Amino acid sequence: MKPTIQKAKIPALRFPEFEGEWVLNVFSDLVNVIDCKHRTPPYVEEGIPVISPGSINWGELDLITPNKRVAPEEYESLMDHCSPEIGDLVFSRNQSIGIASILYKKEKFVLGQDTVLIQAKKVDPFFIYFVIQTHLIQTLISKLSGGSTFSRINLKDVRELKMYVSTSRVEQKKIGSFLIAVDKKLQALKKKKSLLEQYKKGVMQKIFSQELRLKDEQGNDFPEWEEKQLAEILKEHKTRNAKGKIEEVFSVAKEKGVINQIEHLGRSYASKDTSNYKVVYPGDVIYTKSPTSDFPFGIIKQNKLNRTGIVSVLYGVFSPTNQYLGLFLDYYFSNWKNTYNYLNPLVQKGAKNTMNIGNNDFLNGAEISLPSSEQELIKIAYFLSALDKKINHCQAQIDKTERYKKGLLQQMFV
Repeated sequence: MKPTIQKAKIPALRFPEFEGEWVLNVFSDLVNVIDCKHRTPPYVEEGIPVISPGSINWGELDLITPNKRVAPEEYESLMDHCSPEIGDLVFSRNQSIGIASILYKKEKFVLGQDTVLIQAKKVDPFFIYFVIQTHLIQTLISKLSGGSTFSRINLKDVRELKMYVSTSRVEQKKIGSFLIAVDKKLQALKKKKSLLEQYKKGVMQKIFSQELRLKDEQGNDFPEWEEKQLAEILKEHKTRNAKGKIEEVFSVAKEKGVINQIEHLGRSYASKDTSNYKVVYPGDVIYTKSPTSDFPFGIIKQNKLNRTGIVSVLYGVFSPTNQYLGLFLDYYFSNWKNTYNYLNPLVQKGAKNTMNIGNNDFLNGAEISLPSSEQELIKIAYFLSALDKKINHCQAQIDKTERYKKGLLQQMFV
């Protein structure tokens, strides 16, 4: 029998001044795990925020968006058993299970049901925050909770979690500080993207309501907009994928728009024989007739990919009179309210939420306001596209930083 070789408990990536193996610890030996008070208080419109599992995300504890709030006297009663400090974690035992938010500043809040406060006692608080985020600990939490996102992990199981920890507080602090800097960069990028999206949403509302009008090259007003039916600017084409020559299948997503189906869903759901599928050319407008939570009557998107693909025969495919009109419609119908108001009078829902709407009915709905000047149309398209490029660039930076952080979590811990 060959002797078992015990792998040394040393991280693959380490600051050069540190050495020695990490030691297995029980979570409750390293931190205090403090449960919430198990009662539902009376809520008030303005007051101290109550943190629920649904409002817990990796990053700084969100004290802005929670809707539930309590009066100061309720706060004193609900939080008299603990005193949150900078570096403490608020951990979710339900819904967003195993996720923790961190306190970067000392502010008042109340632990809601199924949340616990984690206070470091024999470990650096920022270090332990990232230990919890590692794949090993998250997998363990998932198993203990039954493997479902909406299960619950017992408080006893949280306290008995086992993890390898550096015996050097200096090393712990250095790792924690380094990863906090990465985290803050990530949060700053997400905030930047969110602000850009909010700005774009506000600008689009003003453009489509004509509260905001762009000027021509000489600084003059463009002509008044005109009311038109989609039938005047879109033409249905029923080109089929003869002999299955086109292989790329498109999906249509609420946020990503027209996208490769495998890239979007992880695999192709197309039939083996795609000769009956509809061909989608660059610039075409697609109506999916498939309900989503925000768009109960389906999604309307332009193919902004510079390539031809195919979609299900159930979709409506239309060619706009020019690509800028197609792009204008894409932006116009990205607003759920615009889509709902246009489609609601036209759609009859059948069994299994199928959309009973013919393509001619889709084209001959209510008139919508459109720029009468092609130059204004082009200007609007370029302006909104430029905002999209900034948002997409921001998302690319977020994705890159998240991959970098994931790699660090894999290599800097045992």
